Amino acid sequence: MTDTRTRSVALRGYRIAAAIGAEAYALGLGPPAPSLQGDGSDQLTYDQVVDDDELRRTTRKLFLDGHYAMAVEEACKCLNNLVKDLTGLDALDGAGLMKKAFSRDNPVLRLNALGSRSEKAQQQGYMEIFSGVMTGVRNPRAHEHAYPDDPVTALELLTLANHLIRTARVAASYSTHLIGLSGSPRI
Repeated sequence: MTDTRTRSVALRGYRIAAAIGAEAYALGLGPPAPSLQGDGSDQLTYDQVVDDDELRRTTRKLFLDGHYAMAVEEACKCLNNLVKDLTGLDALDGAGLMKKAFSRDNPVLRLNALGSRSEKAQQQGYMEIFSGVMTGVRNPRAHEHAYPDDPVTALELLTLANHLIRTARVAASYSTHLIGLSGSPRI
């Protein structure tokens, strides 16, 4: 099948599934499934939620061409490589990298001053989110052939990657500011 025909068949299948989901909801069988329109608005939606330039360069074409799992995997690799660049922890990768970079007790990238229980909890929580994305989102797509992702799931995960990339950049800026104030990497 040609790419255009494949996309057309996939879009038709997606519309049928959405209609079945809507009918199930109308019968009281559960909440409505989220959906994209399939009329080009997915481009608009993508552009509204993915605002990081590097992430866009990495994933936009893949997403808009319907390569959803690949777009999500590339987003995770973009996040992983950004954290490596921000921390200099080149020997680490994936969940291990995130645990070291965002460690609660000795983080390379600090989200805050770690002065209160809440700030320490935030640091730990984000460490677990970053690590979990590598384990639960990136790894299945990297190791499974033809991993099934739909456009809504992909867009949700791209939105999460966008948020985490922004968070990592802010943490790097905050950490650099702390180093400048103290003259050493830890205060």
